[in-house]
Amino acid sequence: MRFGMAKDIITPDQLTFMGGYSTFFNKPFQGIHDDLYVRALYMEDGLNPLLFVSLDLLFHDYSLTTRLQEWVEEQYEIPQHSLFLGYSHTHGGPALQGYDDASQHSEAYESFLFDRIKSCIARAMVNRFEGTLEHGSVTGDWNINRRRLIDGEMQNSPNPEGEKDDRLHVLRVLDSTGRTKAILFNYACHPVTVRDTLQLSGDYPGRICHLLEAEYFGALGIFFQGAGGNTRPKATAYGGSFITCTYDEVDEMAASITLSIKRLCSTSGALTPAKLDLAARQFSIRLELEPFSKEHVTKLFEDPASWPGLKGMAAKVLNNYDAMEEHIWLPAGLVRLSSSLYIAYMGGEPCYEVKRKLELLFPDITLLFFGYADSTAYIPDDKIISEGGYEAEGSAVEYGLKGSLKAGIDQSMAKAFAAAYDSMQGDKND
Repeated sequence: MRFGMAKDIITPDQLTFMGGYSTFFNKPFQGIHDDLYVRALYMEDGLNPLLFVSLDLLFHDYSLTTRLQEWVEEQYEIPQHSLFLGYSHTHGGPALQGYDDASQHSEAYESFLFDRIKSCIARAMVNRFEGTLEHGSVTGDWNINRRRLIDGEMQNSPNPEGEKDDRLHVLRVLDSTGRTKAILFNYACHPVTVRDTLQLSGDYPGRICHLLEAEYFGALGIFFQGAGGNTRPKATAYGGSFITCTYDEVDEMAASITLSIKRLCSTSGALTPAKLDLAARQFSIRLELEPFSKEHVTKLFEDPASWPGLKGMAAKVLNNYDAMEEHIWLPAGLVRLSSSLYIAYMGGEPCYEVKRKLELLFPDITLLFFGYADSTAYIPDDKIISEGGYEAEGSAVEYGLKGSLKAGIDQSMAKAFAAAYDSMQGDKND
């Protein structure tokens, strides 16, 4: 089994508009609290390669992934379906193509970003070594559900009784001497600890990577966001509402998670060796929309309370309304690391209920879940759609959609992932 790893800085070297909350205010960042990075982890089992790329950014459309897949196939003969790219979803990054308004993202930064990612991948490919992979997980109470029924309406408010994913998965790569070379961790929680603060920051995932790399000299920390569409940091819940925290509080949250990861890695028998038997599938899932009326979108555009970013997206929807499709295509994928260890991969902002139903579909395997592969939209399950709220229909126009997602998602997901799983069973490398 061979592995490769690298990271590179992707902090803008010129002023750009902020992504996340701040994209709605049409303001550039006002400082750099901590740098942003691209990180790459390569693995091969002797026959098949996999390449995971993680970005300390909010979102980009899928065109960036497609361009990189084409490049790695041409440059390294890595099949396009073997590259998986995800975003930490930090709200402390720059505006990007495909998610933010065209007037906000910077073409110069887009070019800079693409070159830095290619450089990172190239260095991972010249940094390959023999090694082994281990897997384990811990449970932690660092997130909180943000969907709460108040006066008959589903609102964005702390819900201590709401469902959330407490499981943090860890993949550790060791070299032939037993030294830790990479720690991939996967958790489900919005990186919005400092909310609309106008400084660049990787938020809690970026800080955890820094702490892990300080603890394991020469190692790479790399993060993949889970099904965190309806969860936020527990530290931001105070007095029945969500607050903006400080960077010290980001550090406290990151330190607590890092300590749990270190304990997992230092506890005898807590991590299980995984014999690589790699396979990958990537596919798209068609999701149907319930179109909004033009009057509804017009109201959002004309509402004085609507933020500039929402007004811009509403105008875009109105201008293209008649030509817009009444469905979307969600990028997705399935990775087999070993006979009992898989990764489900998905675009948009999947809610925890989506992951939970996929886990029930595959009860005999351990399933990690990498969401946030592109800027499709929030991805609810049928239950959330029936309940309504921000994740169901309130955010649709912000994502430039003609309408909200229709029920039927559960069946569409199950059918697509079951087909991918079944097709992999003929790819055994034994």
